[in-house]
Amino acid sequence: MTDLRTVADHLGIQAAINTYAYGLDERRWEAWDEVFTADAVIDFRPMGGRLETPAEMSGRLSAPDPAWLFAQHPVVNVVIRLDGDTATAYSDYLVETGRRSDTPGELVRVSGGGSYEDTLVRTEAGWRISVRLVHMKWKQTRRVHDEIAR
Repeated sequence: MTDLRTVADHLGIQAAINTYAYGLDERRWEAWDEVFTADAVIDFRPMGGRLETPAEMSGRLSAPDPAWLFAQHPVVNVVIRLDGDTATAYSDYLVETGRRSDTPGELVRVSGGGSYEDTLVRTEAGWRISVRLVHMKWKQTRRVHDEIAR
């Protein structure tokens, strides 16, 4: 039988994982910042990226970019392992981004999927991610007709 604290822990961890995606996709950095511990790191090296802090990543992604249109990445298949005031979580993500192309009426769409391996810590403010390891399993870049002119 699962106790209420375990249920609450799972909901808090799921909220942190979902808020990461929401904050990043919608560029809501104030919400995104609430997801991490003060010393957190996001490690994109397994997919050829960089190791950076959440502040470094949000700073890089919040720079003006007139070509950027949208990002959306739902997170699914979340598996959580609790160990007192720490936890690990595995989840899969799908990602879809859109950017303006140099060709009028055309967008550059990037689709992909991968997984997150998170280490989380219970804080006074709730569950926070201290380490996020990102793996990409597949990626496709294509040019498409802009069906929603912006």
